[in-house]
Amino acid sequence: MRSFTSLFVLGALAYAVVADELTEIAPDDVNGLNVTQTIVDSSNSGIDLSLLNCTTDALDFINTAASTANSTAARRRRKRANTGNGIDVHSHFVFPWYQDLVPKTGGNPTPDWTLEDHMSFASSLSITKTVLGSSSPQANVYFGNQALTTAMARLLNISAAAIRSLYPKKFDFFCVVPLPYVNDAIAEAKYCLDTLGGVGITTMTNHEGLYLGNSALTGFWSYVNSRTDKPIIYVHPTTPYMKVNGKFVEANPTTYIPGLVEFYFETARCYMDLSYSGILTKYTNIRWIAAHVGGAFPAILDRMIKSLGPTVEASLKSVYNTRVFWDSAGPTYPSQVKGLLGYSIPKSQLLLGTDFPYAPAGTYVGAVAGLVNDLADFTQTDINNILRNNSVALFGKKLTL
Repeated sequence: MRSFTSLFVLGALAYAVVADELTEIAPDDVNGLNVTQTIVDSSNSGIDLSLLNCTTDALDFINTAASTANSTAARRRRKRANTGNGIDVHSHFVFPWYQDLVPKTGGNPTPDWTLEDHMSFASSLSITKTVLGSSSPQANVYFGNQALTTAMARLLNISAAAIRSLYPKKFDFFCVVPLPYVNDAIAEAKYCLDTLGGVGITTMTNHEGLYLGNSALTGFWSYVNSRTDKPIIYVHPTTPYMKVNGKFVEANPTTYIPGLVEFYFETARCYMDLSYSGILTKYTNIRWIAAHVGGAFPAILDRMIKSLGPTVEASLKSVYNTRVFWDSAGPTYPSQVKGLLGYSIPKSQLLLGTDFPYAPAGTYVGAVAGLVNDLADFTQTDINNILRNNSVALFGKKLTL
């Protein structure tokens, strides 16, 4: 019988061989990003990207994108002037290999997406900078499997970093983290922010049934709060889940697909949880982006917050007015946003978001038009701030502008 040490050495050697095979197809240089080195870094950190059947497809996507971006025609397109200056903070990549893994999102077919389509869309709405994030389920494709979830987070971040490197003036990105696995999430946040160049972190409203205020995740928030770069957390809704008898069960209480309305209630649950648990008030170094102008959260805010007493109410309202930012993805303008503004949330906290390519077809132009044209009490300065200046103030030098 082989000793444990012998088996461990053999396993390590096999892992190293697989990592070497991946580095052979990974590009060394993607406009400054050494993808080969990220594979080596992952291997050295114990992240086995070879566990994912999609890793070679992801590297092929990066290679193809790099070839396209470096073509003569693409260089000419990048030189064309875009007269707009919008910044979209709620927009998504949908890599073809990821679409294959996740054919439905919130019950709807996961949409097709290409870099070219995204850039064309942004140009059509005068958006010059897009901060890309992963929609649901982010890295949580393989429920309960820590190794695969951690590898998926790394692969998504490498792929997003490659896009940013190819088109630094057009794209930045939020880092995906493998919650609920706190130690792995901390390591991934550190690597992605400090090495890959993410401008913030994206989480979901719940990860494998754990909402963000759950005490099991406190170590992650403590780490994020300890960083000196005032991290930005962009929270995206997802399907609600519960763990019953050791199995994950979808907890949507209706017969309608969760993406239709349940995502809005998910955002309400999440920010209620963050408020009740004290996460929002305790970790004062974190800024938050609430999707879809808070979803259903404004509708429950008074009833929720007044049950906590005047001192806590005042403290939380201060957070909502200063450290929580509310994106317009939806469509949410001109009507839904008025519920949020009813709480005297400053207009300086409002950001542009499109939800491309997941929002209902045909709503994008109307959603931006609703923001620009249909709010009588918004000045042109207010609108300009939502479209760009509020995001510049929030992200600062994190964005490549």
